Amino acid sequence: MMDGQDGRSDEMLITQMARGDEEAFRRLIERHQDRVYGTVSKMIGNIGPDVEDLAQQIFLRVWRAAPRFKPQAKFTTWLMTVTRNLVFTYCSTQAYKMRLRDGAVNPDTGEAFILEQRGGVAQNPRQELCTKELGEAVGAAYRALPESQRMVLHLRQNENLGYEEIATIMKTSTSGVKSLMFRARDFLRKELSEYLSAPK
Repeated sequence: MMDGQDGRSDEMLITQMARGDEEAFRRLIERHQDRVYGTVSKMIGNIGPDVEDLAQQIFLRVWRAAPRFKPQAKFTTWLMTVTRNLVFTYCSTQAYKMRLRDGAVNPDTGEAFILEQRGGVAQNPRQELCTKELGEAVGAAYRALPESQRMVLHLRQNENLGYEEIATIMKTSTSGVKSLMFRARDFLRKELSEYLSAPK
């Protein structure tokens, strides 16, 4: 349950939305738009009109479904389930290209690789080329993952969700989530093995 500056929880806002309160809807969007936009962007690898359109569709679906929301459910879990459904539909019906932006997923830890200049220390041309090559390889490997594996990694690493909540969003069991994560990390590890090997 997340309280805003006005003291209203997500559950209170959506209950008010169910009665047609547009102000409550606006506040809910303000509170969760970064989460939704971030998830959509990470999943479809794009920061253009497609992300804007998909995020708007997600919030529109939340507005329409507000009367069916069950107060005992955690709102953010429900919101991410709606997001998952629409992102998967998008991925299965449209040709799209993912673009690696700030990083991708470390196959061992699920943590983000930050592929940028660190601490103001300039890289020489060789280092820059290696960094670019690694970034492209990580991006390609990450794009090759099935949507379900990519989503699980995102929810775990970027949204910091627990296995049980991810299982609810993904409509599977906690063991199913762990299996998806294992397969994703194993795939990334194999795809990036030449970059992860210790230099000789």
